Amino acid sequence: MRSNRLFGARRFVWRIRRSVPRLARPLSAVLPKAPPPRDPILVLGCPRSGTSFLLQALLRSPELRSVQSEGHILWDEFHHPRDRGWDSDALDRSDVTEREREFVRLAVRWWTRDRRFVDKTPASCLRIPYLEALLPGATYVFLRRRAADNVSSLMEAWRARPRFVKYRLPEPLSGLGPLNGNLWSLVLVPGWRDLRSASLEEICAHQYIACNEAVLAARDQIEPSRWIEIAYEDLLADSVAELQRLYRQLNLGFVEEAHAEALARRPARTTLTDPEPDKWRRQNPEAVERILPLVAEIERRLGYEAVDFVGA
Repeated sequence: MRSNRLFGARRFVWRIRRSVPRLARPLSAVLPKAPPPRDPILVLGCPRSGTSFLLQALLRSPELRSVQSEGHILWDEFHHPRDRGWDSDALDRSDVTEREREFVRLAVRWWTRDRRFVDKTPASCLRIPYLEALLPGATYVFLRRRAADNVSSLMEAWRARPRFVKYRLPEPLSGLGPLNGNLWSLVLVPGWRDLRSASLEEICAHQYIACNEAVLAARDQIEPSRWIEIAYEDLLADSVAELQRLYRQLNLGFVEEAHAEALARRPARTTLTDPEPDKWRRQNPEAVERILPLVAEIERRLGYEAVDFVGA
């Protein structure tokens, strides 16, 4: 009984702490305007591409701090899809209001204090023009991953309910077998209504395509000095070198080799199974093989060569 009460008390404190940034909304209307965040860092990547691990690695720097593990409490405060006819998670620069700008700046200042703000929110892939207007001068770190493993990991996340469920849709999905219903996991992509009868692998493939296409469309509009790219496969093969390179490019204090090795061995809190190359061949080979033609073009644009089919 005592342990249950203790757990309940901790849960209550956790909920209060998670809600603290929202206090900036009413207070930003009466307090002096906060300055924009100094040199913010925004991590981009399709969900399940390794961005949680990358954020975890960045937050080991004493120079950085995030607002909670993901910034939904900032970006969704003014922009829940239900308020826009359930279109998608995508936002443009025209969606930014001055009222929202004041709220975000105050919430970030309270939470980060004198440290640089870093954020990893999967929907950011669909919101780069919006983020440019809200946080001008930000540096973007784009983590790309091969489609086969990324789509397979998306499928595993959909199956791991209630984890990763983001929305209760106004219209049901009918092509998912035991997952049928109105629950949507991860990023709500434009055109999701056209996928209401699609299979799980097709929905996940479209999530992969939409996120990466939006990033590539925005990339050419960002100064090269504010854009950093990392391949998940390189991060997996040599985490120490890749993390040290990233820290240098972000002008952060050097990550000692032993420190970087410890980060590389520590799984992210969202990890479902240990990382391994070509995990899709063991987890979802037939399903992923069916969608490879759908993702071939975006993979080519990301710099990947065509993947071999399972039966090849």
